[in-house]
Amino acid sequence: MRKSPSIPPLAIGAVVALAACADGPAFDAADAARSDDATDSGIERLDASGLTIGELETGIAEILESARLPGLQVAVVSDGDVVYTSGFGVKSTETGDPVTPRTVFAANSFSKTMFAYLVLQLIDEGVLDLDSPLVSYLPKPIGEYEFYTDLAGEERAGRLTPRMVLSHTTGFPNWRWFTQEGTLHFIYEPEERHGYSGEGIFLLQLVVEEVTGQNVEELAQSRIFDPFGMTRTSFLSLPAFDDDYAVDHDHYLNPLGKQKRDEANAAGSAQTTAADYGRFLVAVMAGEGLSAEAREAVFSPQVTIEHARMFGPLSQTPRSPDAPTAGWGLGWGLVESDYGWAFFHTGNDEGAANYHVGFPDRGIAVVLNGNSQNLETAAPALTRLIIGDVYSPFEFLGYEPFESARHRLVDAIASEGVEEGLRWLASLDADEIRRWYPAEWALLDAAGQDLIGLERYSEAGDLYRHFVTQYPERLFGNDRLGSALTVSNRFEEARSAYEVGQSLARDNAYWSRLYGWKLEWIRALLDPHVVATALLVEYTGDYGARHVELRGEALFYHRAGTANPEPRELFALSEDTFVMKENDSFRLRFDRGENGRVFRVTGLYLDTDPDETLRDPY
Repeated sequence: MRKSPSIPPLAIGAVVALAACADGPAFDAADAARSDDATDSGIERLDASGLTIGELETGIAEILESARLPGLQVAVVSDGDVVYTSGFGVKSTETGDPVTPRTVFAANSFSKTMFAYLVLQLIDEGVLDLDSPLVSYLPKPIGEYEFYTDLAGEERAGRLTPRMVLSHTTGFPNWRWFTQEGTLHFIYEPEERHGYSGEGIFLLQLVVEEVTGQNVEELAQSRIFDPFGMTRTSFLSLPAFDDDYAVDHDHYLNPLGKQKRDEANAAGSAQTTAADYGRFLVAVMAGEGLSAEAREAVFSPQVTIEHARMFGPLSQTPRSPDAPTAGWGLGWGLVESDYGWAFFHTGNDEGAANYHVGFPDRGIAVVLNGNSQNLETAAPALTRLIIGDVYSPFEFLGYEPFESARHRLVDAIASEGVEEGLRWLASLDADEIRRWYPAEWALLDAAGQDLIGLERYSEAGDLYRHFVTQYPERLFGNDRLGSALTVSNRFEEARSAYEVGQSLARDNAYWSRLYGWKLEWIRALLDPHVVATALLVEYTGDYGARHVELRGEALFYHRAGTANPEPRELFALSEDTFVMKENDSFRLRFDRGENGRVFRVTGLYLDTDPDETLRDPY
């Protein structure tokens, strides 16, 4: 089998290259970012093999490069202590400042485990009972709380208990806004099966705060953070963190800024360092602050995981009989290993991700904080390198490693061209493709989207030309091809792609409408409707958060609160409707009242409802 290079040449910034293209100086992670408590004696892994610090840090740097991960923070636990912490890469690709051991990262769903631990303390103390209904602790019916009106009259809500919440068997979705209806409702019966849910944790937070009269931040500081020496951890964004924090990034190394958390959310608002969280895991494995019974329950499956993926379509597919036995305890996921139950948890947000796994019977754990979701592609290789972990259920979690067929295909195309990349793809075993994708067409599409995100527009265009030839029945193919062409300003070629797509989709209402919409958008860019200057002047002004101004003979548009601070040029589709070059799914229409004056603008969208904004003043 022909192999593609192990490190993609398009990894334009992780680790070494990032420092070179930023204003900050290059740095050596081993010298500049290692914690004072790290030594050169090395790391003992699960199988008792050793790893020197030099081998460890060289390997981590190579993985970051391959996975296109801007920054990483690592903590290793062994023999009841945090024995190694270090930072790698950069806090921001914009500044090039290196990650340090004290850099604060978004903890994301690590928040749930710290909250779970304080809940278990309250259960030990008799403040809560593990199997009593949550509603029994509330002073009014759950449906009378503003955030839970969806549950008014819902009998199943009265059956939920702390055990169901901590084992993720409430039957709730992860979050209501991820559902088609956008409401909080039961997608499974309580205790029917495992179904990861932030909604359940947030509901338990309401109960805890009602019962104790304290908010989660106060409880966590007194029960978790202070006792365990977690000095740079909080459920809120503290001023003390402002001097050293990691900026979120998208999959393509673009900084997204830093989310400021001014309200504590037990399901996801915490911020921490790997060292702090490592100290927490030391306490968890020792059962510090818990009864022996509560500690045992943490590492005892309350429910067996029987589905193939945590999220997505495969969450409805049975788990492979060959997969290690997995379940969920009280707060953590569990998976069988040669060293007893391993406990794990993930964290994920738009621009950051976390992972940890621990082996209580060996006293070994590793914590990974990343400032991009690309941490998930790196986690399998990192845990394998650092502690010899081959047990974490990464397929269940949906962590597609950077060594997967998709990432290696993108690598091969970027380094050797589409033709060579497709030749390499043809050499793959079908099972290797189906491990992550239902068929080759899905793999090709994922690779094409990666190439667009990496601004390899020419290769993306060539790949999608192959795609539409091989899979004309996939009606989205010409849409993808058109997108690859428009981002490189090849609008005439994109128009041809959309025309072919419209012809193929003539019997499909959705895709026919989409192609028609995009053809109108391109027509406005290439041959805009001529609108009199006097009419353009009439359109200028403020419409709430929307602002329209005239520059020369063209209108420019800006909406306050959007990511792009600069006004963007409008191109006339008709006398009263305009498009923007940067957005093929949006139109702006100027509306007149009965008196003939322009009194509002309406945003028109391809896939969502219009929104209207009145002129200020009218």
